[in-house]
Amino acid sequence: MTWERGRVFDADVGEMFRRMVSDAKNARVEDFTEKEERRPRPGGLNTVEMLKAASAGLGMGAHHAMQIAERLYIQGYISYPRTESTGYPAGFDLKGTLRAQRRHPVWGSYVSELLDGGAMARPRAGKDEGDHPPITPMEAVTESHVGGGDAWRLYDFIARHFIASVSPDCTYAAQKATLSLGGEKLQVTGQSVLTHGWTTIMPHRAIEENPLPEMNEGESLPVAHVDLRQGKTSPPPYLSESELIGL
Repeated sequence: MTWERGRVFDADVGEMFRRMVSDAKNARVEDFTEKEERRPRPGGLNTVEMLKAASAGLGMGAHHAMQIAERLYIQGYISYPRTESTGYPAGFDLKGTLRAQRRHPVWGSYVSELLDGGAMARPRAGKDEGDHPPITPMEAVTESHVGGGDAWRLYDFIARHFIASVSPDCTYAAQKATLSLGGEKLQVTGQSVLTHGWTTIMPHRAIEENPLPEMNEGESLPVAHVDLRQGKTSPPPYLSESELIGL
């Protein structure tokens, strides 16, 4: 739970509030809301986003990742990897590009569901810079085809990203409760997935479920314990390579 005041900067004042809240044995539910939210599918993949993902998620330096991407391109496995575009040009064969992945042993069944079930979605509107289209897989190749290692991990990311970009959005129920305790207000949030959508193919981006129990306005809830925590400010961390690439 989070305190409406956030924090105070005087220990004695903090202790005063802790005693006020601790003396109250029950919390009253002031408000409880639940609404459907969406986590939108990713847009088209350009060079900057590919290198950021390689650095932050795959543990590859930008130079090394670019070398691998260029080799995958020369082998005909992915499209040209140097592009600023996140939007596809008019007439780009999205369905044909997706159809090429239908027989892939890892994600082929998911691709077939998109194509046969009519769930394939238009990519999010991006920006077509007029140089090259976003990076996409060109062939359905396996780990052994690309030689495993970093080459497979980068191809796997590019293919999954494209498939996710033409998948339905992820939807979830967002819950929020406001409680009153000793004259102080506290809030707690929760969420539960309704449809996994594109996170099915990119499970590392899936929503972590932590649903709240159902609450009713005016309901009284027993207090288990109250903590007063002391902290201090700290300087921001150094920039990561992924953040630097984005800048």
